[in-house]
Amino acid sequence: MAPPGEGPARNVPATDAQDAHMLPHSKRSLRAWLHLIKCSKRVEQAISDLFRDDFDSTLARFDVLAHLDHVHPDGLSTSALAQRLLASKGNITRLLDRMEADGLLLRRASHRDRRVSDVYLTDQGLQLFRAMAGAHEAWSDEIFGILDDGELDQLVELLDRVRHHLDARGRT
Repeated sequence: MAPPGEGPARNVPATDAQDAHMLPHSKRSLRAWLHLIKCSKRVEQAISDLFRDDFDSTLARFDVLAHLDHVHPDGLSTSALAQRLLASKGNITRLLDRMEADGLLLRRASHRDRRVSDVYLTDQGLQLFRAMAGAHEAWSDEIFGILDDGELDQLVELLDRVRHHLDARGRT
């Protein structure tokens, strides 16, 4: 550690906000990533708990309903849905089986290729999604309500910049 009054040692990460300005850029980047991950996990867990408690459902089911609502009434192939959800086809099949059994969606052989199944929202699935979407918006507003409009816009802009940077790196 540094002697008293000389600030933190350079190889010891600052844990307190007023010492953060003394970190080198690489340590600040690491610190930002760690805070982003911790916050993301807490927000996701809070939303997951609310879906479970209020709708006896999961975030994964909400995501499926949201993607199907986005293309409603056209539906999506199972492969396209799995790709949008960043899930394996095996995992998505089990989820879709349960959701179909609950009457939230239906699968039909594609008119383009009978080896492919297309997935469609049912009226029950659409009604559930709309109720869940309204609650999700309210929960998000409650969670992020500590930020004003300008801060929310700035947060989105900053996260978009990082995402675009990663997208560009992936193309090189």
